[in-house]
Amino acid sequence: MAVLHPARSADRFDPADCRYMADFARAHLFVYARSLGTVLRVDGEVDASNARDLTATIRRFGRLKTPLVLDLSRLRFISVEGFRALLLLNDELRKSRVHCCVVPGAAIRALLRLVHDNGLALADSVPEAFQNIEDIVRARREFLSDLARPRPARTHAGSSAAS
Repeated sequence: MAVLHPARSADRFDPADCRYMADFARAHLFVYARSLGTVLRVDGEVDASNARDLTATIRRFGRLKTPLVLDLSRLRFISVEGFRALLLLNDELRKSRVHCCVVPGAAIRALLRLVHDNGLALADSVPEAFQNIEDIVRARREFLSDLARPRPARTHAGSSAAS
């Protein structure tokens, strides 16, 4: 299993924002903490040799019970085993009521064309994924405030004055 370590300048794309990183053979996980959730960006290649360890590490972030955004847009390759691990992870997160949104790249899109009803919540970008999370949070708050709002008393229309 890979060890998460602080990423001072490990991420050449945005080193100041990357909180932690981990290496899994040919795959790299970059962790970004945001106010609405955690972005887990995976670069490189996911196959049978690293899929189990990678998903186990992602699963650890799911235990925090905050929304996750899996940014797979820079993934160069994902094997069938890696895709299966992603689907199982998504199912586990859904059952534990952790919202997970996937930002697919070309490697994932090829498999998505073959597997239509996959259960993955997809977004075209990380900002769109966070907008989806914000919409879900807002809808939940409105629903809960409607439940807590006092309702007007009902009157019984069953008695008649003509008797």
